[in-house]
Amino acid sequence: MNRTAVGIGLMLLATSATNVGAVLQKKAVDRLPAFDAAPAAQSLGAVVRSPLWLAGWAAGVLGIGLNMAALAFADFSVVQPLNGFGLVVLAVASRLLLGERPGTAGLAGIACVVGGVAAVGASLPPGREFDGTTELLACYLGPAAAAVLGAGLAAVAGLAWIARRRTEHAGVAWALAAAACSVLGLTFSKGVSGLVAAAGPAAALSFPPSYLLVLLLLTGSVAAMVLQQLSFQKGRSTVVTPVFAAASVVFPLIPGRIMFGEQPGAAPTLAVPLVVAGVVLLGTRAPSRAAPAATGT
Repeated sequence: MNRTAVGIGLMLLATSATNVGAVLQKKAVDRLPAFDAAPAAQSLGAVVRSPLWLAGWAAGVLGIGLNMAALAFADFSVVQPLNGFGLVVLAVASRLLLGERPGTAGLAGIACVVGGVAAVGASLPPGREFDGTTELLACYLGPAAAAVLGAGLAAVAGLAWIARRRTEHAGVAWALAAAACSVLGLTFSKGVSGLVAAAGPAAALSFPPSYLLVLLLLTGSVAAMVLQQLSFQKGRSTVVTPVFAAASVVFPLIPGRIMFGEQPGAAPTLAVPLVVAGVVLLGTRAPSRAAPAATGT
């Protein structure tokens, strides 16, 4: 089977697990006191004691693992934009778990996202294969990597400032910051996956740079998780989750092109605006609640 096809399949499973987890976490967080109304340790304790939140967290961890596996088979700029498919799963999960209906705009958004995913799947661009660990690590040691990392950290700092000063936009700002941290973490995940693919699991574990890449991956992932919880509390799930997903579709194109020199081809590149349009439509308005069933007397 084509390696890119395997990567796409794994990524669709990954984003599905992630968004089911997001719905579960949102439902759990809505039941908890505001994070900024209690000491940090108390808020953290309330979160980790919530079985529903832990179930969502487990689904998110599964999504991260599948995402890492996908990066071992396909280009960063091909698989990461497929995050938009998670919004389709989100709409279905929100209907089943939260009683929300996507509406006409949401259905149009689902069609756009599915069309974009189909365009990527139909083209199956060949993924870049690195000639050993030296070529792979060179992607992380040059000025391009420093520029991507610096720009990402600057964006997170700026968005945090906006969230603190502009409370009406705090949910969106935290969602964008979470997406930036997530993409930075997954940029290093690409290195871990590439080392395992190029040298094998045993050799990768004995290679010191692997541990630095894992540390940076975990740092980005944990920061993204924390910031996403803030976005859930400061904004509506039907707004902040699509914002996070849209940013997660667009942001990976930057390290994909600048750091890894990926050329995904015309179809995947044109699919990105289609997926983003679908994400925007899905987040245009809050879905309506399902009407309660009539009961007899």
